[in-house]
Amino acid sequence: MITQSTLFYVLSSLVTGGVAIYFLLCLLIYFQSKQKSFLYYGLYNFFLLTYLITKSPFLSKTLIPFLKAHDWTSYNWYSQVVYNSLLFLFYQAFLDLDQHYPRFNRILHRYLVIQLSSATVLFLYTLLTGNHWIFTTYFIYVFIPIVSGFVFYALYIAWRIPNRLGYFIITGVVLYNVFAYFSLYQSFHHSIATEPLNFFFIAILLESIVFILGLGYKVKLIYQDRLNTQLKIIEEQRVNQELRTSHQKVLEAELASKINDLKEALQKSEAEKVTTLRLQFENEVNILKLESLRSQMNPHFIFNALNSIKVYLIENNKEQAIYYLNKFSKLIRKILESSRNDSITLTEELEIIELYMRIENIRFDNQIDFSITQDEKVGLPTVKIPSLLLQPFIENAIWHGLMLKEGEKKISIHVGVQDSRVVLTISDNGIGREKAREHREKKSFKKESLGLEFSRERLSYFNKKTESNYSFNIEDLEEGTKVVFLF
Repeated sequence: MITQSTLFYVLSSLVTGGVAIYFLLCLLIYFQSKQKSFLYYGLYNFFLLTYLITKSPFLSKTLIPFLKAHDWTSYNWYSQVVYNSLLFLFYQAFLDLDQHYPRFNRILHRYLVIQLSSATVLFLYTLLTGNHWIFTTYFIYVFIPIVSGFVFYALYIAWRIPNRLGYFIITGVVLYNVFAYFSLYQSFHHSIATEPLNFFFIAILLESIVFILGLGYKVKLIYQDRLNTQLKIIEEQRVNQELRTSHQKVLEAELASKINDLKEALQKSEAEKVTTLRLQFENEVNILKLESLRSQMNPHFIFNALNSIKVYLIENNKEQAIYYLNKFSKLIRKILESSRNDSITLTEELEIIELYMRIENIRFDNQIDFSITQDEKVGLPTVKIPSLLLQPFIENAIWHGLMLKEGEKKISIHVGVQDSRVVLTISDNGIGREKAREHREKKSFKKESLGLEFSRERLSYFNKKTESNYSFNIEDLEEGTKVVFLF
């Protein structure tokens, strides 16, 4: 028959070893997943381990006399305050209380801060004065009643959590507290011939099994959520691709229809009528070309932006994902607003370009140094230009200049005044047009970019319509390319 002493030795060894393993295992998982529930549960096991060491039968003749001799007796109570506080922090993170019950989460967090602070002050006081009675009184008559109240209310909250995670908390907390409180009662009354700590060891053993199972279940839920998010993004990309293809076909059909209409008009109309139709046609063709360019740029850009934001979601970086989603939605809104007008101010165009660069820069890990500067005398709101005029040049600088460059990457926009005209320059330190051309020649599939040609035609049409003299010129630098606009 196993005696109480033998059972005490066995349970002490089993639980102490298990708690040490849980501590190391939770820290390793935390560094991999960044889930705070593993961090708090690992720290909880660490301080629980320090408490169990003070109760170890193998150290009863060495460690305990040493603690008493150096006035560390109160650590028995202080360690219990700390690991129980960490258990509540684990409870908060495990159940995501900040999302389901934010008010209770704030109250509990403030209480835990006050509890740990006051317990630490009392513990230091006992070390300095040797008065351990005050900490014992605090533990029995202050800590235990308040914590018990929070435990009962926490069980109620866990029951209302809209997933199964609350069941693990309820089961673990109930098993732990039943045996732990019975152990505490026995340690003061010794009403039966049983080692009181045996019940405490059983409480830890049962609670650890339940919580480890709960952590495993939560990891499963997290990965299921990430998988569902990825599948949703993939489905959205597929739908967007179908819409882009359909829209492109409609635009091409409209363009072909307009060309046929012009041919018929040229055959039937007189010179004046032909001139009128020609101007109308050029206007519609330029609008269709602009829409065609947007239909190519927007879906391609949308897919890249969504893929980049998806990485933040997969890495559980919600703050960055929300930040770039806001920037992305603002950019799309400004592009749609500008598409309703023939022209926009230079201020609005630069705002669109800055948002565009913020999103594109995600794919380069924000390595592109982008800046916009202007002279004080420039009146940006007074300058009207065709919408999205600058975007193709920024896109070329990125994908034909900086993409193939190693090291520092820069794009700068400067707006100044020269001879009463507004001068806007776009400069990059990419590989330059010559090397970009050589790189394209090496490719088996060569695709000509129509963006710059469309921009030149749009600017020419804008000049005719508004009687302006806008122009641009592309210059090769020692390192990179510079585009100079005159407005």
